[in-house]
Amino acid sequence: MINDSPFHILLTNDDGHDAPGIRTMQSVLKSNGYRVSVVAPSDEQSATSMSTTTRRNLTLAELGDGIWHLDAQPADTVLVALRHILEGDPPDLVLSGINFGPNLGIGLHASGTIGAATIALLNGYPAIAVSAGMLFQEAREEPRIFPSTLNVLKPAAEFTCSIIESLRTSRPGDGGLLPAGVMLNINYPALPREKILGVLYPEVSSGHMIELAYHRCQETGHVIPRYYPGVDPDQPHKEEGDVRAHLEGYITVSPVKPGWNPPAEEAGSVLKRLNDCLSIE
Repeated sequence: MINDSPFHILLTNDDGHDAPGIRTMQSVLKSNGYRVSVVAPSDEQSATSMSTTTRRNLTLAELGDGIWHLDAQPADTVLVALRHILEGDPPDLVLSGINFGPNLGIGLHASGTIGAATIALLNGYPAIAVSAGMLFQEAREEPRIFPSTLNVLKPAAEFTCSIIESLRTSRPGDGGLLPAGVMLNINYPALPREKILGVLYPEVSSGHMIELAYHRCQETGHVIPRYYPGVDPDQPHKEEGDVRAHLEGYITVSPVKPGWNPPAEEAGSVLKRLNDCLSIE
């Protein structure tokens, strides 16, 4: 640990303030000497992306020892922390996780874990999102407790600490923890250490790890969503990027830069077509 002023981490998630992932991460961070402020949702807020709450007041509760929970969504917790609770004591890093389940490929767009990290990034703070994988076969077991995921929460937290320390020791004297506008997305597979093949730094896949299907209930007329695998875990070679690496048994660390602007050549080709077709008389 770098022995200067205590490194301050704002910790949040989308599984709720009492979820095993965030409790494990807080414990490991503190045992490694970090100062940790927890501001997390009061209950589960998965798949809420960067949505924020504006049409009602938010209930905020302090539990002591630097832990708060907010009756709102992950992006709300980050904004309330940065603009209210920690306004005079800003964090050095915003960490979102450990999520109970992977965040890979197109799933990043919907993830509340990623959304919380992204909202921090867009407000000028370095951010890291951390997720632990799941085994598809354990999703079919009853009760669905995902023991393999629970077993890797502490190793995932310890790995995250090593990432943070690597960033701290390697940054230039006047540089930031991460390049401006870039965050990290870490996914730790639900495997024992001896089965993990190593660490890879893949691009985010254009595929789905988990898909949504919908069933219409004939009695009520309700549409019922359900999750199902979007990949074949027995054929990881058919996938790409972070999804493939995760299925093969690697820890993945992917730099992510959210943005709306396409490369200039792609934007230019579209604008040329529009300019050729449209005119104002």
